[in-house]
Amino acid sequence: MAFVDASTSRKVLEGVCPVKVTLAGAVSAGDPLKYSSGWKLATNESGKPAILIAGEDGAVGDVITAFGMAVIEFTHTAANVPTEGEQIAVADTGIYAPDGTGLQDIGYIVNIDSDSLHSRGLICGMIVELDLAGT
Repeated sequence: MAFVDASTSRKVLEGVCPVKVTLAGAVSAGDPLKYSSGWKLATNESGKPAILIAGEDGAVGDVITAFGMAVIEFTHTAANVPTEGEQIAVADTGIYAPDGTGLQDIGYIVNIDSDSLHSRGLICGMIVELDLAGT
């Protein structure tokens, strides 16, 4: 089955390379972040790749912790369980989606619970730049 992210109930389980950023748009923990006149939700916009992962919720003007790489827990229904090893990307709406043509690859599903209702993804904003460069 294909991975589906409703952007609800995401948890950042662990983050690497923490940095403090000031938000120019509201975000939720686990959201991919781009820089476009400030840090905000990445939306697969050409020339504005996802670079960081929000470590916490925040509103415009808030200073939050963001990560260069993070392990994120996703919640699923029985109808949208991903496959371990599945590559995921940033979708046009800023949520995570199965990899597809023209999308910014950003990570992989690395683990699925035995009940198939939760999975963990290894998310790395840096790989978006490499993907967009064709490497």
